[in-house]
Amino acid sequence: MYLTSALMAFAASIITVSATTVPEGNYVVTRFSNGTQVYDSTENGVSPIVLTPEDVAALQAANRRDMLSSATLSKRRTDCWGYQLEEFAIDRLFESLTEGYAGNGETLCADEPNTTKSVQILRNQMMVYYCINQPGQCGNLNREDVNYAKVQMDAKCRRYEASWFEWPGSYEIVGKARQGADVCKGGMNGVPF
Repeated sequence: MYLTSALMAFAASIITVSATTVPEGNYVVTRFSNGTQVYDSTENGVSPIVLTPEDVAALQAANRRDMLSSATLSKRRTDCWGYQLEEFAIDRLFESLTEGYAGNGETLCADEPNTTKSVQILRNQMMVYYCINQPGQCGNLNREDVNYAKVQMDAKCRRYEASWFEWPGSYEIVGKARQGADVCKGGMNGVPF
């Protein structure tokens, strides 16, 4: 009886989204192996947002036109995605990731079985993210790490081009893309999509 009541209360507290966007904000995202994603806002009092695999597919379809223009989305490992992002939004998003999240160091763990975990900062249909791309692992991100990853992306790609950086031999990824890009899927040998 208690378990049933607890499950019903939990289900009632979760917002299920069937739209093609997630509201702007800062989120810790848990991605399950079945494709479901749970967005937990870092702001107090905001209910989690659950995206089903169908919702995720709708987000990807909404962005497909811009992303398919690039040959870099083939299955080979790459740092650049081949499409440009909004400059002002990306600058603000990196500021939020650097100072608002990472600061002097934040630990993020994908500690649930068959999940990856990411922090996604969303504004103006753009996102900057940090993810642990392998279940059972933890990572630590600080402002120096964010700045290093940004410099590495900008050295290989155009400055505001969607791109990602993974530390060699690691499962930690920092990247920038359009909101809804299929990132941090895990189990792909470090490839973020």
